[in-house]
Amino acid sequence: MGDDTIAPAACWEKVLWKKQAYEDNYVDASFLSQLRTNATASFPTWEFIMLSSLSIGQKLSIVLLFVAIFAHLYMGLLHSSALIWLSTLTTFILACMGSCVPKESELVNEGKSIAHTISSIVVLIFALQALSPVVRTFSETTTDGSVWACAAILFGGHLAFADYSMLQDPRSRLRSTISLNMAMCASVVLSSRLTMDADVYALLLVALQLFAIYPLLRDRVYTYYGNVTTRDQRQIPRMVVPITSLFVCASMYAMWRVSPVVAVFLEPCALFFVCLLCPLWMRRAQRWKTEMRGPWDEAVLVPPPLQRVDSACGVRLG
Repeated sequence: MGDDTIAPAACWEKVLWKKQAYEDNYVDASFLSQLRTNATASFPTWEFIMLSSLSIGQKLSIVLLFVAIFAHLYMGLLHSSALIWLSTLTTFILACMGSCVPKESELVNEGKSIAHTISSIVVLIFALQALSPVVRTFSETTTDGSVWACAAILFGGHLAFADYSMLQDPRSRLRSTISLNMAMCASVVLSSRLTMDADVYALLLVALQLFAIYPLLRDRVYTYYGNVTTRDQRQIPRMVVPITSLFVCASMYAMWRVSPVVAVFLEPCALFFVCLLCPLWMRRAQRWKTEMRGPWDEAVLVPPPLQRVDSACGVRLG
């Protein structure tokens, strides 16, 4: 009597290097048994997203403040001499504040630092004064519409490439440089529509303060005054709320005489959309976020512990 027992098929293994008695696209019920969903995913709270978006609102308020100052000069509502004295005084105050606020893990002679900063500011002030007549004639043959459009595009690029991270990151230096160059180019384009050299000099001095000097001081102030911890254990600079509020109020006040519609309606609506509505929208969108992990993920290389050699006895210590 022959043996009619059928040999069971070999058990399928989840490997690629072994020849098996199954099709290449075959999977069994245990294929996704080790699937893990949102095992390490971190979902930020609305509070953290809203506080992080304040840097965007702050940058937008700075741009609107500069545009308002240009409009005051262009319409003759502000005298250039008053703006020059106010800008010069503010520049020296910011320079002294930036020198007095110590950097983290850095010991600096404050007297030498302040003297060096003031001397650099003086050189920049005289350089801007010498270049003012050249800048004033920069766009004499260009129509106003082309100048407004060019300035709007440059300020849009400034906002798009700006560094909105509140913690210093060396990888953001390139974006910050591009953003600064576009802001200064927009400032030069707008200042070329002014009729007097003093007005051009005053506007360029304000642009130097808002787009070049202030970001350096802001980073040092954020570092010096420390961070606050949100509910999801994330860090936000302590001074971001008062500084942003200051710039928002200043920009709305400066824009009031130029365009009440922008000051009362457009700017608050833009800030509401960026700083409140968008964070809420992003937080609600987190429900559709799915992070899938399993044994098929790439291997994480863990370096071995460093070893050192004792120079006295030549023993290798872990």
